[in-house]
Amino acid sequence: MLTIHHLGMSQSERIVWLCEELDLPYQLQRYERRRITRLAPSEYLALHPMGLPPAVNSMG
Repeated sequence: MLTIHHLGMSQSERIVWLCEELDLPYQLQRYERRRITRLAPSEYLALHPMGLPPAVNSMG
């Protein structure tokens, strides 16, 4: 199963759309951008140090 780490207002929406179209099972983990700077939160930076979406993990 895929886990899609989605950062609000980003191109990672394309990956979610692709999984829906291909009928692939996935889990969606949403992250909201920081209010003032619009940058990725620290939780997302732990996944991708540059804060660039999407981040995708594959489990089993």
